[in-house]
Amino acid sequence: MFTHRGEKKTSGMMLALVAILGMTITAIVYTFSEGISGNDFWWHIKIGEWIVENGSVPTTDIFSWHGVANKIPWTAHEWLADVILYFVHSGLGELGVFAFSLLAAFLMVGLLWYEAKRYVEKNILIGGLFFVLLAVTTSIFFYGRPHLFSFFLLYWELKVLFSFMENPANKGIYTIPVLTCVWSNLHGGSASLSYVICAVFLVTGIVNIKIGGIESTRLERKAIWKLLVVTACSIGAILLNPVGLEVLIYPYKSFGDQLQMTLISEWRPPDAKQIGDLLLFICPVVLLLIGFFAEQKRIRLIDLAIMGVFVLLFLRSVRFIMLWYIAAVFCAFPYVPECKIKPMGEKTERRLVALCCLVFVLLIGMSGIQTYETAKDGKLISVTISDDAINAVKEDAPERLFNDYNLGEALIYNEIPVFFDARADLYAHDNIMADGVSLLFLEQANTALETVYVDVDALIEKYEFDAILVLKTRALYAYLISHPDRFECVYEDDSVGYFSVIQQEEII
Repeated sequence: MFTHRGEKKTSGMMLALVAILGMTITAIVYTFSEGISGNDFWWHIKIGEWIVENGSVPTTDIFSWHGVANKIPWTAHEWLADVILYFVHSGLGELGVFAFSLLAAFLMVGLLWYEAKRYVEKNILIGGLFFVLLAVTTSIFFYGRPHLFSFFLLYWELKVLFSFMENPANKGIYTIPVLTCVWSNLHGGSASLSYVICAVFLVTGIVNIKIGGIESTRLERKAIWKLLVVTACSIGAILLNPVGLEVLIYPYKSFGDQLQMTLISEWRPPDAKQIGDLLLFICPVVLLLIGFFAEQKRIRLIDLAIMGVFVLLFLRSVRFIMLWYIAAVFCAFPYVPECKIKPMGEKTERRLVALCCLVFVLLIGMSGIQTYETAKDGKLISVTISDDAINAVKEDAPERLFNDYNLGEALIYNEIPVFFDARADLYAHDNIMADGVSLLFLEQANTALETVYVDVDALIEKYEFDAILVLKTRALYAYLISHPDRFECVYEDDSVGYFSVIQQEEII
């Protein structure tokens, strides 16, 4: 049998806990050893730099030549995170950003381990698998982007609210509106989660039901009023930022933009055919969902509701899987079925613990060496385009560049005006995003029923592009390279091609 708190744990359990912690730490260090993603990082720190230098948050586009010329409205709803990331990068460089991300991953896993440890002891197999998969998943989501801050804000809100359900006298509930205000400035696009989660706790707290194995006990009137006030104040607190009402409606606008949902890979739904999605995302979700019903105990409505919210978000987009991992520790782990471990001899345990520690030290050492090599090669943070390609564009100095969507952030970082980039909400204006995507793929965007090919020359003429920088995997690249009379290839490497648009009068 597993022991309760204060009792001596079995030798088998101690070994298992050492093994889980060792594997978790090793997995984090190993998966980070080849560097972190630079996805969207580079344009975020340029925004932070602009805010610091100008002492204000931009209200119109500042990076796109087309957006600047037409004064397209845009506000950086993640401005505070951008400033923080800029200071980290400007003060400590890429190594500082890498260390910041790695330490954040360790801190988050440590916090979740603290919350779930007693349940891990109850079922070493499920708990161990969960934390090892969590450790690997951190390398995908913990890097220099504002959503990093959302993970910790979500953790704190769930901790406070679940503590409040157990003890309505807990005054931590009053920190949530402050948390929401901070959230709306650090990562405004996700700040709505704060009042949504409060509302879920409020709704489940006002019902008193027992349906099948699901139950909910109504909170006292005073506790309900506390939740109601905190929820209302959280909605108001979201507006305390330079963006104002836009932050409140931003996530709903994004979810309603089908082109944005289709184009941005991190917005895609999970795909069981992809081994990464299956192992890191789908398996742990299914495993803990089974635990809800495998354990013969009543399920609290609030636990089921919170689990349901984050599973639905995950099914909508893989980007929410980290939020599910955080929520699962609070709402799913209490239902993990018990699994017994047989005790072993003291000498055997010591030898196995020593062996495990030796293996982990060796693996961590090897990962450290790999991290050093990654840093030496300048690859701690990934980039989408080579310095040679950037220099070729700078030397040519186009006035109206059409760039590949995925290359926008690197161009922004190198102070090259772009046509469009990953700020997808900005380019919904005047169908800019739709036109750009149509040109990349040579197919009209937002035409799901049939394929409509675009008139390349018409789109080029519409925006008067004088140069084109595109990934070689795009259909547009094949078109450009096959029309040398219209497009001169100025530079190309294994990844990109850069073309100058030959004007009609030059042809004549």
